[in-house]
Amino acid sequence: PASLKRGADVLSLRCVAKMGRPRTVLVHGTGGTGKTALIRRAVGGAWSDATSPTIGLDENAGRLSFSLADETLIDDLRAVMPPDGLTLALWEIGGSRGGHLRQVPRGQTLDGLIICYSVLDRASFHNAATILMKLRADRHFDHGKPSLVGAFAPAPPRLPVVLCGTKVDEVDAGYPRVVSEAEAQEFAHANGLAHALTTSARSGEFVLEAFQALGVAILEAEEDAWAELAAAHDAGAVAHAHAWSLGASGGGDALAAPRAAVMTSPRGIRPGEPPSGGPSGTPLVEIIDLQGVTFGARPLTVCLERGLLHRAVHVWLCDPRTGALLLRKCGRQRPKWPGLWVPSCHSEVLCYGSTADPTTGPHTAELSLTSALRALQEQLGLERAGPDVEQWFSCMSRSSACHELLDVFVVSLGAVGISQLRLLQGEQVEWVHYLDVFGEASRHVGTLFHIEQPYRHSFVQRMRSRIAHHAKADSAAPYLIPAANARLAVAS
Repeated sequence: PASLKRGADVLSLRCVAKMGRPRTVLVHGTGGTGKTALIRRAVGGAWSDATSPTIGLDENAGRLSFSLADETLIDDLRAVMPPDGLTLALWEIGGSRGGHLRQVPRGQTLDGLIICYSVLDRASFHNAATILMKLRADRHFDHGKPSLVGAFAPAPPRLPVVLCGTKVDEVDAGYPRVVSEAEAQEFAHANGLAHALTTSARSGEFVLEAFQALGVAILEAEEDAWAELAAAHDAGAVAHAHAWSLGASGGGDALAAPRAAVMTSPRGIRPGEPPSGGPSGTPLVEIIDLQGVTFGARPLTVCLERGLLHRAVHVWLCDPRTGALLLRKCGRQRPKWPGLWVPSCHSEVLCYGSTADPTTGPHTAELSLTSALRALQEQLGLERAGPDVEQWFSCMSRSSACHELLDVFVVSLGAVGISQLRLLQGEQVEWVHYLDVFGEASRHVGTLFHIEQPYRHSFVQRMRSRIAHHAKADSAAPYLIPAANARLAVAS
């Protein structure tokens, strides 16, 4: 059955990602950029200028192994390293001829790619774009062909690529450098490469770091593929209409009422994306680096286990006339802050958000405003807060393994009827003054969620400004905190 086939695919990919099989890495680049010397320095730890040009494909260029006991291991690789280590089987393609991915034997999928260029040769740098385009095109033709039937065909992990500048030692010897570090970084960012480094096979500078950075990208790509495949497996079979990339009605027969005006990209072009309007599977959380660049998706449980930085939202219901905030006490089953008092709503920015407009298809990831509106609806039962949700600021937050980039939103009382609130089973709310949460006296309150100093400072400043604004605009009688009047229905 198809469901058992999908389950076997998920288990197979997860096992492959965890087992100690060698990962195949192709070292490519224009002839004369020092690929062979780079490999020999990485594998043997020594410099040798007695190298001959590589002709065709060398499948035995070397093997490079890393273990958790290595003192030279970079922190990022140590964090994702399997217990039995990581081995890279290095292949090299000669730069003087050929170099097409189709020279790789059929049935052998590359796990990673290093593209070399010389910092002294601008032509070799320009050729990196050509090499990258050819390899990605061939990978698409080999693995990404769309199917005209609704069969489930898991795509391989994305191909991680590291851009590697060579011969940087010759710049120190007086030769002019014609490719700057900024240009290399810009190329990597524009083309979605994992890293861009400059190395010297002669001195060993950043040689091991380049291969370790690629190892990190390979392991992360495998985990991304596993997470997307698991989500697709949980979502169940793809409806026929979605297999043909047509919109379908939300209920009944998927073919009964297709939206003929809507046709998205063929599913073979977006293999990791769940079908529009189909059942939701395991939610995937968008994860980012310290520069705010998205580089993958993981289940929330994985983010919390490994301390991965991910995007999240906090939403506060407030009364700006009195400085009142609505605190919510999390249920004990919550993955974040169980049993603690937290913002009125909080949620993660999900990939392939189910709240996207069904007439335009699912987003790659939700907008943070979409996440905030979804949280208001799911956690408080508020349906009509859209125009009144205001983003105040963004900040980083880290407590133990919970590492978030937060967008903080506020909904002012009066815009939303308080009697509309509907809580989840086992949760409570309470109105408090904002200084009871963000004041100095609250720093050591053990029943509150973790609040970073930038969060605390920014919220107090914005709240004081808002209270002062309302004090000038409204000289009516004192406005009472409406806690006594709130009618809260508890969802069953």
